[in-house]
Amino acid sequence: MNDQAFPNPFKTELPTDAPLIIMSRTFAAPLALVWKVWTEKEHVAHWWGFGNNEVVEYDVRTGGKWRIVGLSPDGTRWVMFGTYLAVEPKHLIRNTFVVEGAFEEDERYYEEHHFEERDGKTYYRSISNFPDFEMRDATVDTGMEWGANVSMVQFDAILDRLMGKDGGAA
Repeated sequence: MNDQAFPNPFKTELPTDAPLIIMSRTFAAPLALVWKVWTEKEHVAHWWGFGNNEVVEYDVRTGGKWRIVGLSPDGTRWVMFGTYLAVEPKHLIRNTFVVEGAFEEDERYYEEHHFEERDGKTYYRSISNFPDFEMRDATVDTGMEWGANVSMVQFDAILDRLMGKDGGAA
């Protein structure tokens, strides 16, 4: 991926000793606002993937479910879903992640999303834990890093709008 294509790209790590993808970045916004945009269904529809989504279910609480149907620019329809295993508001989201049709449904992986505020900015770190290297590497090979960065450009635009930085109304 060409990091220059994105103004604030993820730092991505692929450890050689564990089938993980670790991604981190900083949001130039307070934690309360980042949490709001991350967890409210109406915002997720506009930043996830290519920003053209139907958020079928998005119940961000321990035991809640999520399901998003997206449409890629080439017309490909995709479905992703999972269960929230643990939610600690404004600090941690732990969930399962399944891509319908990409792997067997029982081949889900687990994600942890960590949020921390420092000096008015929010530091974010995700850890995707795969059952094996083959599944991790297949996921990387889909271009997921590029897609994650596209999502974050859209996420930042929502933050800017809500903070009144885009010249429009907050």
